[in-house]
Parts: sequence; C-alpha cells; structure tokens
Amino acid sequence: MASGEFQVMKVPAEQLAGILHGQVVDPGAQPTYVVHRDEGWTVDVSWEVTGELIDWLAGCWQVEIIADLMGGGETRHPSPPVVLTFTPGSGRYTASIPMRGQLTPGIYDLVVNLTTTTAAGTAGALGGFVVISKLTVKE
Repeated sequence: MASGEFQVMKVPAEQLAGILHGQVVDPGAQPTYVVHRDEGWTVDVSWEVTGELIDWLAGCWQVEIIADLMGGGETRHPSPPVVLTFTPGSGRYTASIPMRGQLTPGIYDLVVNLTTTTAAGTAGALGGFVVISKLTVKE
C-alpha cells in the first residue's frame, strides 16, 4: 500500500493532521501492480484525519484517480470523482474506485488525488495525494 502526502490548514498537528493510503486491488481483493483491462480491479483509498478540529469540519471530500501513461502522451481522469460528506466525530474514510475497462494496455503511474470543498461549495484547505507507481495494464 502506498502512502502519500496529506495537506492540512496551518494548525498544530494535535489540532488537525491526516494520513492517506492507496493501492490497486485485483478482483480477488489482493494488492497488485499488474491488472487485466477488463477484469474488476479497483483502486482502494483510505485516509484518516485526527485532532481536535475534526468535529468542526464541514463539506465534502473528493477522491479522483489520475492516470499518467509512461512514455508520455496521455494523462487521464478515467472515472468521475467520488464524493463523500465529512462525518463529524469520525475522521476515518474509505473509497473503492472501480477501474474495469478504464485504461488501455500500458504502464501507468496512478495518482490518487484527495481534495475538499467547503459547506459553501468553494475549494477547501484539506487534501493530499498518493502516487501508485508502475501499474501494468494488460489486455
């Protein structure tokens, strides 16, 4: 499982901190770096926000997959962002993003991009990313 950067507002870590993880999972629910295009593989993402301020968070998380084909030429957002509402009192979140048929055969760097929107619908100050490198997609 890859871990990534998590950006928070400029407050002390005891008030608000986070960690973000992502991995590719094959149809048998096993982590992998080689998938077949038309099988039911997913990108599983988990993150946790801790600290005194989690009860004050309002808005939504947005989880998006960005796929960069090695050798250049293609950067894709193969599936629409997953949107999850903040849950006061609980800082743990998960998302499983189905990827069947979303990418052509090749070698990719996948990036899990986590952003937020405020309750007013504007861009939030929390987010992060995880690079899942060298995923091979076979026919």
